[in-house]
Amino acid sequence: MDGDLALVGWILLALTVTLGLTLTLGVLALGARRIAIRHPGGTVECSLRLDGEARWQRGVVAYRSGQLAWFRSLHPGLRPDAVFDRQALQVVERRAAGDGTAQARFDTGRPGETVWFQMSPDALTGLLAWLEAGPQPWLGEGVLDHP
Repeated sequence: MDGDLALVGWILLALTVTLGLTLTLGVLALGARRIAIRHPGGTVECSLRLDGEARWQRGVVAYRSGQLAWFRSLHPGLRPDAVFDRQALQVVERRAAGDGTAQARFDTGRPGETVWFQMSPDALTGLLAWLEAGPQPWLGEGVLDHP
């Protein structure tokens, strides 16, 4: 009987240690992912919601040269979950949310697709400035020739 209790105790200890190590490694992996995403710079906390959906998805948006890449917070992959072309994003609507954040709806340039971003007001101002400062679409020859 004492041998069975000792064995159960060792099994419980092994399971507890295994669970603890698994959780620790998971947290470390998510932290390393976050560092890898933020390493090039130009990232801000940003929730995303597709137009017509009720639920916001928490994440991080990263500024790339010609793209805006969005990553889910609790996703293990290093690839972005959504990528938006810088020249195609057009702000459709802006509003202040009741929780001290700002929300903006963007046309993505894809037929019938709009997306909402929720972030701090300063981050939204930075995003809009980044979009405005980007290269402008080519308008064609002779546009600058006319007064």
